[in-house]
Amino acid sequence: MNSNLEFSKSHSKLLISLRSKKVRWEKQLFIVETPKVLREFLSENFNMVYLFTIDKGFLSDAPESIIISNDELKKYSVLDSPQECVAILKMKEIQCSKSSWSLIPDRIQDPGNLGALIRLADWFGVDWLAIPPGTVDPYSPKVIHASMGSLARVPLRFETDSELLVTLAKENKEIYLADMLGEKPKNILNAKSGCLVLGNEGNGPSNFWKKNHDYSVTIDKSTQSKTESLNVATAAAILLYEINS
Repeated sequence: MNSNLEFSKSHSKLLISLRSKKVRWEKQLFIVETPKVLREFLSENFNMVYLFTIDKGFLSDAPESIIISNDELKKYSVLDSPQECVAILKMKEIQCSKSSWSLIPDRIQDPGNLGALIRLADWFGVDWLAIPPGTVDPYSPKVIHASMGSLARVPLRFETDSELLVTLAKENKEIYLADMLGEKPKNILNAKSGCLVLGNEGNGPSNFWKKNHDYSVTIDKSTQSKTESLNVATAAAILLYEINS
C-alpha cells in the first residue's frame, strides 16, 4: 500500500466525471467495481490507474492503492451493494485471433443486456462483438459489472452498420438475423462461421439489417405460450448454444 497517496478532490472529480461516456472516451479510462471483476481485468494485463478501497489488505502491494471510507465507496459506486473497491483502468484494444462467429447487438440499450451478451460472447468463444452507433457504451460501469469481467477478453468493433457489412464481406461471413419470422435454428445454424444480429429490446432489428442479411432465424415457443418474445440475452444464449452444438 502506498501510504503517500491520499484521497483528494481531484480523485473525487475524476470518479464522478467517468460516469460520462464522453469523458471516458476522451480520457480512455473506465471504472471497474468489485474485487472479482477487477481481478479479471488485471489478469488480462489492463493498466490500473487508481484503486480506491476500504480494505487495506486488498492488493496491498499495488502502488495505485488509496484507502477510502465506506461512505465514500457508497458515494462513487453505481452498485446497490458496493463491494470493497472502485478502480480506474486504462482502455485497451483486444485483438481478434480467430475466425468463427461474430455478434452484432443492434442498438441494444439496456446495460444489463449488453453485459450479458458480452459474457455470452466470452463463454462461447465469439471472435468479436460489434458496438454500432446507438448501442449502450460497453465501458459503462453497469455494463462492465453485468459482464462480470468478460469485457476484458472480448474483442470489440466500433463500426457503423455499413462498415460492419464491409467487414463481414471481407471475412466471408453470412449474416443471420434473429427475428420472430425466421427459420428454425437447426435448419440453418450449421456453418463454422457467420454473424448473428440481435435487435433492439423494444423495436427489434433495424431496417438496415432487415434489408442486409442472408438468413433470419427464430426460436420456437410452446403452442401454449402467450409470451410475445424472449429477453435478447436469453435468445442469444439459445442461438449461440445451437451454433456450438
